[in-house]
Amino acid sequence: MGIDDRGLFRFAVRVETGPGDGSGFLGSGFVAAPGLILTCAHVVASAGERRLRIVSELPQVNAATAHVIARIPEGPGPDGLWDRPDLALIELRDDRGRRIGGHPCPRLDLTAAPPPGPARRRAIIAARPNPGNTRSVPRLRGVDFTWESLDDQGFWWLADGHALQGMSGSMLIDPERRAICGVVNNSRGLGAPTGALATPLSELAALGVRLDAVTGFNGASEWDAAFDRRPDSIWRDHWNPGLSGRHFVGREQELADLLAAVEAADGVAVIQSIGGFGGVGKTALAVAFANRFGDRFDGRVFHDFESYRGPVADTGADALGSVLTGIGAATPNEVELLDARARSDRWHAAAADRRLLMVWDNVDDSAQLDGLLVRGSGCVTIVTTRDRLDIADAGDLRLDVLDEGEAIAMFTGLAGGGHPPALVAELVRRDLCVPVLIATHAREIAGGDAALDEIIADLPEPDPSRRQSDPHNQRDLFDRLEGSYRRLDPSERRAFRAFGAHPGALATLGSLAAAMDCDLREAERRMHGLVNAGLAVRDLTRTSRERALRCYRAHDLLRVYGAHVAGAEGDLEAFRLALAQHYLDRLGTGFEEHPDWFEAEVETIEHLSTGGATVEYAHLARFLGYRALRYCAYDAAETGFTQAERIDRARGDQGRTGHSLWGLGEVARLRGELEPAAARYRAALECSEAAGDPGGVGNARRGLAEVVQLRGDAELAERHYTAAMEAYREGGYAHRMIYVERGLGRVAILRGEHRLAAERFMSALAASESEGDSYGIAFALLGIGDAALAAGDEDEAASRFEESKALFDTGGDPVGAANAVQGLGKAALAAGDTALARTRFEEAERVYLEHDAARSLTELKADLVRLEAAELSL
Repeated sequence: MGIDDRGLFRFAVRVETGPGDGSGFLGSGFVAAPGLILTCAHVVASAGERRLRIVSELPQVNAATAHVIARIPEGPGPDGLWDRPDLALIELRDDRGRRIGGHPCPRLDLTAAPPPGPARRRAIIAARPNPGNTRSVPRLRGVDFTWESLDDQGFWWLADGHALQGMSGSMLIDPERRAICGVVNNSRGLGAPTGALATPLSELAALGVRLDAVTGFNGASEWDAAFDRRPDSIWRDHWNPGLSGRHFVGREQELADLLAAVEAADGVAVIQSIGGFGGVGKTALAVAFANRFGDRFDGRVFHDFESYRGPVADTGADALGSVLTGIGAATPNEVELLDARARSDRWHAAAADRRLLMVWDNVDDSAQLDGLLVRGSGCVTIVTTRDRLDIADAGDLRLDVLDEGEAIAMFTGLAGGGHPPALVAELVRRDLCVPVLIATHAREIAGGDAALDEIIADLPEPDPSRRQSDPHNQRDLFDRLEGSYRRLDPSERRAFRAFGAHPGALATLGSLAAAMDCDLREAERRMHGLVNAGLAVRDLTRTSRERALRCYRAHDLLRVYGAHVAGAEGDLEAFRLALAQHYLDRLGTGFEEHPDWFEAEVETIEHLSTGGATVEYAHLARFLGYRALRYCAYDAAETGFTQAERIDRARGDQGRTGHSLWGLGEVARLRGELEPAAARYRAALECSEAAGDPGGVGNARRGLAEVVQLRGDAELAERHYTAAMEAYREGGYAHRMIYVERGLGRVAILRGEHRLAAERFMSALAASESEGDSYGIAFALLGIGDAALAAGDEDEAASRFEESKALFDTGGDPVGAANAVQGLGKAALAAGDTALARTRFEEAERVYLEHDAARSLTELKADLVRLEAAELSL
């Protein structure tokens, strides 16, 4: 059984004196019962007459005053080891002197017995990351020990785990019993580097308190959730930097410094910041470290926050949206249903018990790392940034330009040998020994479209007063790219400006062709020219047989320079508006047949829609929301509807504001958040009524109906559906009336009116057939099957479910198809075929689990209970 340390941190505490900044750190402890903290006698004895402070993630605990109410008085013997249990109990009181309560408590094993042989035990301890620095703020972490033996004083002797200063008083956990079994007291003798002594909780009687005084388990969901991950769970590296590292040169001292920091930590987690201006080689150094020392780790993770391109950088939750699916800890559909806290919890559960190397690239604010930093044993985190970030206990490595020898070696690795040494030296000098400039010009030489002396002639002489690397001197870098841009032919220059204006980290050929208003073949020819000039790279990590989805990338500095040139020549906004119109056209027509296109373009559409405040950007954001809902991309849907709502509200457009609020309600409902969904639908209804928009009123009423229907209130659901139908009829929205007809069918089933339910679904089926809406037909058939099954006609139900499944399969909706399979299982169960019913239910369950279809899983659970009862009666 694996343990998610972070899930247990809120039950652990630091025992301190002083202001609470870590300077008066004494040791560890943990919540034992409401208002009671268990720790070591020697921890509280070292406080003397000073007032104790308990530092915890629980606000009730932090606000309380601490009083020692029981402790073992004896001290250690001459060998440094205690001869009696080393325990103390601290009571937490409010400002009126009463013991506090109302906080979760862990599970205790008060009868903990010695294991029959070696057994794993986990301690959650507080320790300074830098033990020799009293200003190093103590942090919680997990340490694994192995139970070894029981000594004649009743102490447990533990082997292996590092004995760190401050761990005294920490909880010792039996993973199999999922309970705290002891208190870690000390290292195994003076100066022992590994191993510890612990007192089992069965010795609590030595404190002179009743055992039932320290039993208050009431944290089942929070405590038990930390034991759900198994160490053998799936792991895939999420490593996609787009850099091979084949031409990395130099930086040997920096690599040695990084390795030295890891080795000096002796297993304690390392966090290292690599800073410097754009193009100096921060990411290349991080990737080179991973390539050279990656075999020391169990897994690797890389994410680019894109903080220096586009209008909005990624948050920690955004990063985990891709990381969790990349490492195999969640499916794409599942991760869309997780909020920021749930994603962070899932991430730390997946990272537990693993030595990971993590690279968080292009971070400009430490808040982006909230919930991401993993401090498990042996883990290394590298953060690249152009800014100086405030990250607790992080090392800071600042990169400067390459020295001349390294710069020449980099050029030769990319452009090949045989070039006049003096010219190569002159080029790297004029390139200021900046890696990104050297790489661009070396690739241009390799492309064969320019000679070395021609490139040098276009490079300005360095200004001695500005020779030092400085992130504010971007103009110097742009000046050294101007010649490469001028050497392009006019159509290639247009391609470079469009490439810079494109807001996505990867630009598809189809979107670039749309921005330039040319066909795919011409766009590909122009981009090939940019590749030869060293200004772009084909991204071969994302290949596609469809030419329009082939992708290109470039260093941020090159893309920013492209946007700069586009702005200077007056076509930056025109390119982006052309892109917006292209995406609007694709999102509005025939979209359902192109899920691969949406997956390739969705991040770009998000970036583009959040980069402007005009009505065109609001339309794009709203269409993004509509289509993202269709493909269960709830994060993208929320981004789109939020942006559209912001623009429309600022423009005073009540009607469209209502539509965006309805979309946000849909996101919440589909995530299973019914109360937030209802609040957003009500807000949408208010806006739509104020605008006199019957379509918006109908949408909001239909959303409210779906919420109360899920809560089982048939009468209120029907009132909302009826109001929605009237609004749609008033506005002439015949297609949307079909949705309401199906909803009323569900209400009829909820009431047991099966004939009426069948009539309503048949009416919806006929309407969808007349429109040629295969998706609507599939849902109507599903409803007809449910109505037939409720009426006792198993054959009719099975036939309708089969038809529905075929249409869902064709439309690419696995959850809809699984709903039909579940219906087939219910029909088989009603017919008495329990074996077939189990096969069908298990088939549906696999799909629901893969896509985290929580509501469907709940309904399936009820079907499985009925199946088991039927099997027992055979």
